[in-house]
Amino acid sequence: MALNKGMDVFLDRRAILRRRGTKADPWRFQWPNTADFNFNYAKLLQDAARSSIGKNTNPSLRIAVIGAGIGGLTAARELFRSGYTNLDIYEASERIGGRTYSIPAPGQHTCFEMGAMRMPLFTEPGGLNSVLGYYTDRFRIAHSDFPNPGSPAAYDTGIYINDGHGPAPDLSKPPQLLIWPRDQQAPPTPELAAVFYKWMHFAEMFAREVAQWYGRDDWEERWHSIVSWYWEMNFRDLVFEDAIEAYDARRPGYFGGLGMTEAESNLFYTIGAGDGAWGAFYDISCLYVMRTLLFGYGTDLQLIEGLFDEDGSFRGGPRCGVPGLDDLGNSFAGPDYVGIETYTDCLFFQPVVSDNVVDISLFDALNSPHYDVNLYTRNPVTSIRRNADGRIAIGSAGLQRDYDAVVLTPTTWATERSMGVDFAGFDAEQWPFAVRNSFRVSHWIRSCKVFYPLKERYWGPGKPIPQIISTDNQLQGVYGYALDGEPGVLMVSYTWEDGASKFLADDDDDALARELFEYLDAMLVRSTNIGVPISPYVDPSSTAVIHWERMPTYRGCAKLYRERSWNDNYALLRYNQETSRRSGIYFAGEAFSVEGGWTEPALRGGLDAVIQIIRNTGGQFRNGFDYARDYPRYSTWSPVRSPKKLVVG
Repeated sequence: MALNKGMDVFLDRRAILRRRGTKADPWRFQWPNTADFNFNYAKLLQDAARSSIGKNTNPSLRIAVIGAGIGGLTAARELFRSGYTNLDIYEASERIGGRTYSIPAPGQHTCFEMGAMRMPLFTEPGGLNSVLGYYTDRFRIAHSDFPNPGSPAAYDTGIYINDGHGPAPDLSKPPQLLIWPRDQQAPPTPELAAVFYKWMHFAEMFAREVAQWYGRDDWEERWHSIVSWYWEMNFRDLVFEDAIEAYDARRPGYFGGLGMTEAESNLFYTIGAGDGAWGAFYDISCLYVMRTLLFGYGTDLQLIEGLFDEDGSFRGGPRCGVPGLDDLGNSFAGPDYVGIETYTDCLFFQPVVSDNVVDISLFDALNSPHYDVNLYTRNPVTSIRRNADGRIAIGSAGLQRDYDAVVLTPTTWATERSMGVDFAGFDAEQWPFAVRNSFRVSHWIRSCKVFYPLKERYWGPGKPIPQIISTDNQLQGVYGYALDGEPGVLMVSYTWEDGASKFLADDDDDALARELFEYLDAMLVRSTNIGVPISPYVDPSSTAVIHWERMPTYRGCAKLYRERSWNDNYALLRYNQETSRRSGIYFAGEAFSVEGGWTEPALRGGLDAVIQIIRNTGGQFRNGFDYARDYPRYSTWSPVRSPKKLVVG
């Protein structure tokens, strides 16, 4: 669910900086960006573009990276560039890439995006404001505006609710697909518009104030004042919380709520403001919504196309389409350099630029006699034991090796349940109860996607079907998108949480795809203002279905969390800074963030592990980076019960 129309005007960073009259700290990201830990990892990479983040001073060190998703591959690549060339990468599944999972549609470069689908780059005028933005520029990855529901990038959005009778059902009228034109700010009925404007009032008020505080020395204090009001609320509470007309500085950090009625809340739950269901967020902490949608994660979302030249021609990259062999003799898919998986393809297969190693990729280093880099796919780690000498023993089905540092990236549920990793030899300071408890109580959201390839686009001039459709039925979200000159793909159903759970009992994915497709056809024909099926545009010979809850090495799509879980989350956030030196374990990836479901936190987690490994193993930082001076510390602050919401006279 993106903040679409009407929001970006409040995110003009240059105007905000002029009002402050201050120069931005180069080691801080600019608004909008992450709320909890503002360190500009992109600057660290940019400064190290021709060299490396650091330099390994002990060539005998051996490091294990558990998980070959984008967080693990970021850590592996940047460690390798820094001269840590004794690296083992463990991957439990048969492929690399993790939840960047792009399957090219037959005969196209347009992909079924089975995992991450739309990327915020946090674009900063005149500079980089995200790690994803850095790697996008570094690898010259083409992208375009994602056709999100209700956004100008979509060729209109359709809304189907109450069997086509609208949000205020009138059964005397025939069913219709409500049309939300892309040049219209609010959705097309008074009921949906009321929901839209209540959300926008809250979001715009929040953005106006927070944008002026962000990046200042007192930002952490300001953020904590917000947390103090909201950390005990789930998102459902925030939806019903009374709205306020304007921010009052006499109640620091309080922005009220959305002030919705029960009927409006039901609309917001099932259809949003026309931009898709928000119900997946209702029973999680409202801080998650604030940390993501109100801090730029839902703004200006991009469709990642791949390695294309400016004229639109596909240029690809090393070993494009050529399978590889890991160090256990297992075959794994080669890179396609299309879709979001382009990032992991580039991290693993593109040569590094560094003065610590020869111009060589991680993949080519697998077979080089000059480096000891290994990849083990289909090989889940089952034990992590701290030896008496302080080294870490990793056990898996086919291997047993000792390491000086271990980067842990799998989801907390997969670590605990699927792989059943046995942590042994760690004392209470090295593997604290709060960390173990956070592994257990974290919440992983369910998601299901069902894709078909298109024979031609069903949207555009003279075609009655809108590009994007939001529904309150089992389809939930219907998306069509395409790269230039291609027919594209159709996602007939995009469901979250309860909606996705309803499909788990369907063992036959082909039958499920057929059922949902036929349901969509019937819905469009039944809508009197459409009256035609989508099937003539669709190639039924190839489908792609994924249930992230069923994936044994993930057990969910994204990490969310319940209200009152601040300390559980911070036990993971602070671990690298406070504990990794003693334990030898380093957390990386989205599982250890508070902005789950987005790729950017996974990248930053990988880089955070690199920074701490360099620091803890006696390595040298480069390019003027000073850890003590430039790198902030996570706060040990903990919220208390919310202050009374006194009426200020």
